[in-house]
Amino acid sequence: MTKQAENTKGQCDIVEKKNKTGLMNRRQLLKAGVATGLYCAFPCSAESGALPGYNAMAASENKALYLVHCNIIDVVQGVVHLDKTVVIRQGTIDAITDGLPAPEQGAVVLDLKNQYLMPGMIDAHCHATLTGESQLNVFGVFTTLRQFKRNFIQQFAHGVTTIRDMGAMPKLLQDGLTMIAKGDIVGPRVVYCNAFTNIHGGHPDIDPADVSIFSGIAMAFAGNPCLWFKDIRELEKGMEQNSAGGASFIKLTMDNKSVMCGLSDITVYSDEHLRVIMKFAREHHLPTAGHVHTKFGFDRALRYGLNSMEHSIADAGLSDEEVLEMARKRIAIVPTMIVAQMLAAEEAYGALPPQYRTDFIANEMAIRRQYLNSQLSDDIEPSIHQANMASLENYQKYGCENLYSKGLFLPRPETYFNILLKGPGNLLKMKQAGVLIGCGTDSGVPFVYHGTLWREMEMLARVGFSNKEILQCATINNARILQMADKIGTIEKGKFADMVVLKENPLKKIEACRSPQRVIKDGRVYDVTVKT
Repeated sequence: MTKQAENTKGQCDIVEKKNKTGLMNRRQLLKAGVATGLYCAFPCSAESGALPGYNAMAASENKALYLVHCNIIDVVQGVVHLDKTVVIRQGTIDAITDGLPAPEQGAVVLDLKNQYLMPGMIDAHCHATLTGESQLNVFGVFTTLRQFKRNFIQQFAHGVTTIRDMGAMPKLLQDGLTMIAKGDIVGPRVVYCNAFTNIHGGHPDIDPADVSIFSGIAMAFAGNPCLWFKDIRELEKGMEQNSAGGASFIKLTMDNKSVMCGLSDITVYSDEHLRVIMKFAREHHLPTAGHVHTKFGFDRALRYGLNSMEHSIADAGLSDEEVLEMARKRIAIVPTMIVAQMLAAEEAYGALPPQYRTDFIANEMAIRRQYLNSQLSDDIEPSIHQANMASLENYQKYGCENLYSKGLFLPRPETYFNILLKGPGNLLKMKQAGVLIGCGTDSGVPFVYHGTLWREMEMLARVGFSNKEILQCATINNARILQMADKIGTIEKGKFADMVVLKENPLKKIEACRSPQRVIKDGRVYDVTVKT
């Protein structure tokens, strides 16, 4: 029997067992079976309705492309270089000149009419194969697949030309990369780690079998996003598989506490596990990035010298000495503060606890409400958002501590309210100490939708970052974190021709990044104001 057949048989046994207990009637079983069959048969082609698309206006594969009358944003110096011409050849920036040089014969000339040209933005923390759903709906599989494709399109249309995928269903991710390479959809370049390198029982601490009885079948086709090792042999084998699958970094999960309602302590790596992981990383020249929401996770990440910490700490304010050590060890951070705003669910309370009644949190809650109640069809499939909103009622209906046992997977609001309390202070200390700070969204998790890097950028402004610093976080700082600063992150000769055209100057108005006019990737120019 093949491995796939074994997985299918195992799932069918579960289905039969649950059906005998009355948890699924015959009609539900039939619907679920059909939906799963369709999912397995058409993992990339099934969709309902046309996907948004954008046609390339100019390409530089065989001829030069001249972008004239450009106001170039220098994100390093924080200045604008007025009325420049950018010459692109074979997908890279060949020259940057003053004024309007005579273009060579056969060149394509595009007049930007003194609009602002900035480096392509980078989302340094997202999950391209996750669709922002709080509950898996096996009957909505076509909507899920459609949103999976939209993830890439939405990022690109909002000026993100590179993403760092922080844990994916590996086979499904490769399908997405293939679609982008073939031109079936537009999308950013993708740097990825494949699966989480996580010990069995660690974060993300949700058993796939608890999510759906069909999870085994789905993962047979989409790939398992979790490495789930139990011993050193499984750990080494998993890391080898991830590396062989094209991973360019290792994603770790450093915390000892669950973020999920109804769960508490979770399994953590032993010191031996971490020594093996760091040795593998050094030998294979792979950076390490660690999920950190707790001081426990921060201390271990600091001790072992991870390349970057992801997210923000909920349970501690950091000392000056700890932040300075972080800077000395050149440990970067991608704070994803917008996740705290979105997952700090005020719906869990009849009245917000007194400790959370600060001016900063009150403002963030108002922005959150306005966003959630606005028209979000450009950010997410409407049925997914509607289901997410409905899921918020479960906090008070059942109580946080009872949700997991009922098969309801919602994060613990206190964790994220505490990040809103402590995160800004910690982050400003890091900025003052010279810690390299990136910009990412964690998009793909519920309520945090792809293509919303601008929301994180604007939240950094409310935390206390200048527009120059925010643009650096979203471009050159992220490029350094990805170890790609020689290729992306600034507009310079020899770098990839990845750029964004804006109507207004983002150094003066960071909101300009909300609505790019054109997105340029590898020298191809797309008008993202017109869908095809």
